[in-house]
Amino acid sequence: MRGRGLSLTLALLLAACSTAPITGRSQFNVLPEAQSVTMGLDAYEQIKRQTPISDDRAGQARISRIGRDIVAAAQDFDPGYDWEFTLFKDDSANAFALPGGKVGVNTGLFDVARTDGQVAAVMAHEVAHALAKHGSERVSQQVLMQGGLAVLAGATKASPETTALMAQAATLGVVLPFSRTQESEADHIGLIFMARAGYDPAEAVDLWRNFRDAGGERPPEFLSTHPAPDNRIARLQALLPEACQVYRDHTGRRCAADAVAGR
Repeated sequence: MRGRGLSLTLALLLAACSTAPITGRSQFNVLPEAQSVTMGLDAYEQIKRQTPISDDRAGQARISRIGRDIVAAAQDFDPGYDWEFTLFKDDSANAFALPGGKVGVNTGLFDVARTDGQVAAVMAHEVAHALAKHGSERVSQQVLMQGGLAVLAGATKASPETTALMAQAATLGVVLPFSRTQESEADHIGLIFMARAGYDPAEAVDLWRNFRDAGGERPPEFLSTHPAPDNRIARLQALLPEACQVYRDHTGRRCAADAVAGR
């Protein structure tokens, strides 16, 4: 019976394995796609009820146009999501993606993303999150981690205080690094998507320089869900040769970074 249970667990783990687009990273995902999409739609509708939608028609048209460009370029990886792009009236320079292709952009983003190429870098990053199923992957990780902590606490008969410390350690050692991995992966996938869509991927580096230069309080990277801006810029620069080749192949034009590299 014990061996049968172990075999079933292994079978479930294998069935839950998938591969991220572009990067090929192995993923663990136990959340059914239909459930993930439903959760994403429910969350999106709730956000739209709670957050004012911008009346900036030009801004809405801009993010919709650029978003559609990115989705068209990523069609090989699109399971057929009903994509929706909404501009919210919010001064924070932020955007988000939910399972099923629901993307929100704050009006404050335009203060940092100053060109269509820089907006495309943001849209491609969010589309990458959705197509890489990062949301359901995070839920799967939380389910697995919570189950593991419960088993460990039960096996060691840990006190509530010790259990809380184990949870904090898991957050620092597992959850936050994993979130940063997903952010870096969305940067990589997004860079390729924007290049395929005809937007110069070098503009992604300019975008993150703008974010860095905008300042603001930021926690140390090891306490953050996102990579530090300088590290993010360095990773993007390292990926530019790959992305610029994709851009040249799809447009016949050179990246801005090509002139610097002498290509």
